[in-house]
Amino acid sequence: MTFWKKPRETELLPRNKEDVIREMWSPKKTSDQLFNVKSYGAIGDGKADDRKALQKAIDAAYGTSKGGNLFFPPGLYCISGPVEVPDWGTAAVSWIGHSSETTRIAPSEPMDYLVRMRGGSGAVKGIQFMGTDPENGHIQLAKVCMLASDIRDKLFSGAAFTWASVHGLQILGEGNNNLCVFDRLCQFSQNGSVIEGSGASGGGTSVSFMKLDPEASDVHVGAYFKVGSGEGSVYHIDEVGSRSIKVSPPLKETISPGTPYKIHLGCGLQTDRGSDNNVYGIYDCHFVGNAATGLMVRGLYGHHIQGGNFDSNGISGIHIGSGAINTTPAYSGSINHSYFENNGYANVLLDYASGLSIIEPLLAEPRDGVAGGLASITSLYSEEFQYDTTSILFNGRLHQYVPEGGRSPLDMKDEPRVTVNRRAGANDEETVKLPPAPSHHFKEEVEIFVEHSGGQGVRLICDNAKVNNKPGEVGVLAPVGIGYKITAYYNRTEKSWMVSHTRPLN
Repeated sequence: MTFWKKPRETELLPRNKEDVIREMWSPKKTSDQLFNVKSYGAIGDGKADDRKALQKAIDAAYGTSKGGNLFFPPGLYCISGPVEVPDWGTAAVSWIGHSSETTRIAPSEPMDYLVRMRGGSGAVKGIQFMGTDPENGHIQLAKVCMLASDIRDKLFSGAAFTWASVHGLQILGEGNNNLCVFDRLCQFSQNGSVIEGSGASGGGTSVSFMKLDPEASDVHVGAYFKVGSGEGSVYHIDEVGSRSIKVSPPLKETISPGTPYKIHLGCGLQTDRGSDNNVYGIYDCHFVGNAATGLMVRGLYGHHIQGGNFDSNGISGIHIGSGAINTTPAYSGSINHSYFENNGYANVLLDYASGLSIIEPLLAEPRDGVAGGLASITSLYSEEFQYDTTSILFNGRLHQYVPEGGRSPLDMKDEPRVTVNRRAGANDEETVKLPPAPSHHFKEEVEIFVEHSGGQGVRLICDNAKVNNKPGEVGVLAPVGIGYKITAYYNRTEKSWMVSHTRPLN
């Protein structure tokens, strides 16, 4: 007898497939490992208050040493208050729904959060956590869809966090939140809100309000203050008082009553900084229509973002760092082949990013802020911490950040190149036109390989920038020669292409 056919000491009897399905979907408790919420009295019809029934099922699942699956058949489970994973729960429990389209949990009364998630391992699959009451005009009743901490090794797959008045999913800086994974088109959409007004005054880093009470209006540290339009119109909120806020960087101009302003609240997914908030994987997820940012990353080590869609977020698709409240950088992350479209101010904000690699992003121009392309990857601040360690592969070229006032210490590996090779005895100088001044803040360098100048000099000119601090139409004349390289890099402080040449060419 072959080993895989050897009878076990406790042989399981064959079970009919229909019996298994009936047990999962019928409102009865099937086993210690499967906790059907309808077995505990949940109705899921969008009318009944299912809070007590869901809490009873949660307590039962987390109260066992074995854990198991907390199963939600299709339905709309309305709750009048938050449901809580207990502090004492140590079992690995997975929350399993049919799909995020058919299995939904929503509030029927105002609350700070819909679900308080704790406990490591397990998964959250196929459930939509909604911050609104879909049966009564989609009124935003929950400030946060899910508030989470100590969720080490948690998998979120095919889940959705939508329509909260502040954040979709907020992972706190408490406990051990390492090794969390989001995949299979998790959705973080339509979270947050925008406060508009004109009764504000201030200058420097202080803004006061005539009528608005920021604390009572859910304005929080990490929200955004926007005044005016274009580059430099967005400020990070660092402190919140009853009638005032502190922002950074300082306001470009003083504001007075009558000046329109907006306050953007809320992220799709916010990961707060903590000693054990590291190594997140985010694969092919959607961050769409959030009032502030799609994804906020604060001080993580080893965050990896693969693919996904960052579309129509009010301020930016991704914000790494989050201003003056967090001067601990997010280390060693990557953003691979992600799509950015129709975001408000910028596609990616990098305030404290170290060792970040961005690989071939798709960068549509933001609606009202910085320019498109590489310029849509920027910062709210002029002094970026280790920003020069960020590298971007964009349209087949490698770019690295250039701090204001000087060159990056890191050399380009794939600069654009021009080759000069003329016949000997040419009668006029060779002219090479340098590209326009770059609109982005990343290193821009051009290499001109002179194989043979034909006995004449090589003049470098530029239509819209100086060359070696001389008028661009005059430029600079490099000497005649054979086999040397001219290097030009753009100096933003001088607003000039700076040209050097070496000889010979190795």
